[in-house]
Amino acid sequence: MTSQKMLIVHSKVLPIVFEKVIAAKNLLKSGEATTIQQACELVSLSRSTFYKYKDTVFDYNAQERGRIVNLFMLLRHEPGVLSDIINVIASFKGNILTINQNIPVLDVASLTMTIDTKHMDITPAHIVEEISKNKNCVSAEIIAME
Repeated sequence: MTSQKMLIVHSKVLPIVFEKVIAAKNLLKSGEATTIQQACELVSLSRSTFYKYKDTVFDYNAQERGRIVNLFMLLRHEPGVLSDIINVIASFKGNILTINQNIPVLDVASLTMTIDTKHMDITPAHIVEEISKNKNCVSAEIIAME
């Protein structure tokens, strides 16, 4: 008997059918489709193919949800910058667990933040993109996830 194992494979090397299965699952989850039949029709997928793969194909980004994420940021030393960052995270239902901001050097402060992403509306990678849009954010990156 062979053991079952999970693999992470880039979607560009897989048949399109796997992406369609994920798309159908997302339509069902979001309520845009109310039945499997409807979801399959919307993504041009047969129901039999959906049933064949539905329990074995997952969106990697969806698996990132519900994790503790550590972020590292460099922020300009301007009033309200940290407040703006906190508001961005709160707007996506992120729960900030820790904040450690260092004294600015050359008008830039380093900051590490730990966030519980369980209830967030977006992925951790997307939250970094949103934080990076702040004109006073020099850089932002994920340094750890568990």
